Amino acid sequence: MKVENAKLYPVSENNNDTAVVFVHGLGGHPNNTWRKDDLSKSLPELLGLDTSLKEFDFYSYGYRTGLTMSQYAFPDAAELLYGDIQAQLTDRNIIFVSHSMGGLIVQKYIINLFKNFNAESLKRVKGAIYLSVPFLGSGWASILPKIGANMQINSLRKANPLLVELEEDWHKYLYRGGIENLPEYLKHKIPQIAFHGAQDQIVSKASASPLHLDATIYKVDQDHKSICKVDQESTVFKNIKDFLIDIKKSLEPKAMVLHVHGYEKQEYPLQPDVELDWTNFFDVSTKPRVLPELDKWTNELIPQLQFATTTWSQDWVKKGGRIRVYSKLCLPGGLLIGNRFSRTKGAIIEVEHYNQVWSSEKADKNFKAIPKRIPGNDPESKRAILVLSVTNNIQPQVVQHLEKINTDYRMLVNICPPGGANQESIKSNEQAVAYAKDVKNMADDLSRQGIEEFYLFLNCPFSIAVFVGHHLTAMCPIQVFDYAVPGYTLSCKL
Repeated sequence: MKVENAKLYPVSENNNDTAVVFVHGLGGHPNNTWRKDDLSKSLPELLGLDTSLKEFDFYSYGYRTGLTMSQYAFPDAAELLYGDIQAQLTDRNIIFVSHSMGGLIVQKYIINLFKNFNAESLKRVKGAIYLSVPFLGSGWASILPKIGANMQINSLRKANPLLVELEEDWHKYLYRGGIENLPEYLKHKIPQIAFHGAQDQIVSKASASPLHLDATIYKVDQDHKSICKVDQESTVFKNIKDFLIDIKKSLEPKAMVLHVHGYEKQEYPLQPDVELDWTNFFDVSTKPRVLPELDKWTNELIPQLQFATTTWSQDWVKKGGRIRVYSKLCLPGGLLIGNRFSRTKGAIIEVEHYNQVWSSEKADKNFKAIPKRIPGNDPESKRAILVLSVTNNIQPQVVQHLEKINTDYRMLVNICPPGGANQESIKSNEQAVAYAKDVKNMADDLSRQGIEEFYLFLNCPFSIAVFVGHHLTAMCPIQVFDYAVPGYTLSCKL
């Protein structure tokens, strides 16, 4: 496939905050440059399949290149790259992986951000990886006759004006932090690594790893083409992967880590800043299960949770207000945690979800929960029943319990994901946040209709319970019920 127009091609796209953009060189291709043959997976594909890099999206940039006279020089390609990133990767962090002339495109892209005082886009460049890039020019390009050579080839000649200017600008803006009078808001250190091929006859070691680049240098036993056509066992792949993991760690926002031990006490990936041990209040091995009664929640567990919220407000709000929750706990406990670290207090909740970490920051605008309204037994009642059926439809069991306790209510609202209740009904943290928002909106709507009390029943993953509690603030009293196997029992109040 020939590239007719400059374009970003998605390789692995999951709406992550950070995108890794591959940029090929002279005569290269957005796919073929990065793979050994038609049956091999490309380097972007291999990295995208690595589970330790699931926080990154991967793209490959293609542009017109070759030996014909109609090709543009690398500064033009840099401007085209900027336009495509602004169009497709708005507000994303960017890490570049470049081969040969592609590295000059990346450098020019970065320099242009400095020259245009574009601090916002500049600060989003989080790293750069260079594979056999001719920063000082290529001996191969230098020996070709100038007559008949296009702009791309001429821009790779040693000591040509474009390369001289690029080096001078790199000294000015980036080498050892840039010049002394560089405005503070433009100062930005970009982590970089550069690879030089021991068998490379196109780009010399001196050109691929100049002092002014100020990068970590790796020499690998590859030639100019094979250095970017590697597998998972190669030195190139392993070093790129480690570099990306290091950047991932540096981008992880600092959060207060809260461990709440409910059903059992166990170890989690991060050590706690606050740890609550509630295991004495639970025993899920019995039938019915032993769960905290309302007075235990009110008099013992909630005061302990208050200690965690006080610690967060004193020490972590000024650091961004993040809290990372690890817990094996009942769903009402998740609601309560989310409610005490509410969005109205500025909290950003991160919660473990089946070996992932889901965040309360973003909502899927296209995800809409489906409320099913059922008339109650008393049209004059000030009470409404909220049923959150995410994993299983629990409406029949809830109705049976309401009949058993003989309570009055005006309306029951069963709130399901758009595809109905099932194990895969909510597939992302953005959908989970959207569902929580819809629950809040439904409760607010009922309050405007005169409802003064809610009974809440839920069947969902723990993470979704946390997000729902996170949004259910500034409400009339909410009495939560827990599933005791069999039947329901009173739990905490929000």
